[in-house]
Amino acid sequence: MAAPLSVLVTGASSGIGLETALHLAERGFRVFATMRNPHRRARLDQEAARRAVEVDVLSLDVTDPESVRAAVAAAVERAGPLYGVVNNAGVQVRGYFEDVAPEEMREVFETNLFGVMAVTRAVLPHLREAGRGRIVIIGSIGGRIASPGLAAYCASKFGLEGFAEALALEAKLVGVDVSLVEPGIVKTDIWGANLRQARKALDPAGPYYRWFSRGEALAQRLVAAAPTRPLDVARAVHHALSARRPRARYVVGYRPRLLLALRACLPGESFERLYAAVVTRQLGGGEPAGGA
Repeated sequence: MAAPLSVLVTGASSGIGLETALHLAERGFRVFATMRNPHRRARLDQEAARRAVEVDVLSLDVTDPESVRAAVAAAVERAGPLYGVVNNAGVQVRGYFEDVAPEEMREVFETNLFGVMAVTRAVLPHLREAGRGRIVIIGSIGGRIASPGLAAYCASKFGLEGFAEALALEAKLVGVDVSLVEPGIVKTDIWGANLRQARKALDPAGPYYRWFSRGEALAQRLVAAAPTRPLDVARAVHHALSARRPRARYVVGYRPRLLLALRACLPGESFERLYAAVVTRQLGGGEPAGGA
């Protein structure tokens, strides 16, 4: 009997990463569920026991090159050559660009973009030598259509789009497929316990505070009503790993699919004008901060 295919999943302590790790284990993959702080593994262990599946937990901080190297080496030592990697680890710092400090911006890029590159760089030689494999990158609709108050996050996710497109062309030459999974809003800890806002964005005297606070209230309402679940994303990841011909992109959720379809149908810059008008109206128009 052939050994199960092994897959490394980053950011598996909660949300999409946790559900993806468990979903893949249920479907026969040997899963290396990684997280920056293994002390946060309790929820994963409890859910794995409930579903009667096993996952290997490894410490991996995508911003630490030695941590990345050690985690990949440990997975290869335990299971032999990896078949795939799911780059899921990510952070979000909410705030208008002028309110996002340079160090806050860098932190987002270090995790969301350079962290993905670091993990991919460590895994790709093993896939190339095997002449097969899959690289899955969890992007976002925020990497296709930007939103106010998400300058750091959207910039990093737009960067992932370019990286994944270029990587897909290169990796195909050595038998490796690359897929982007692009969900809309999914209710996870990134909107709750892990919600992060730029320090200056919370200053009531700031020039963008009125619009930012309105946008945050609107975002929480959208999160509460979001129909897309972590399981929906996990199913797309499974398809990207198991399909004979995986797609280059998997858009998850009817809302982002509708937005992208609307953009494709409208001529020229009509979508951008319409989208800007809708967003401006939702945030209360263009009156100056502090106005009536």
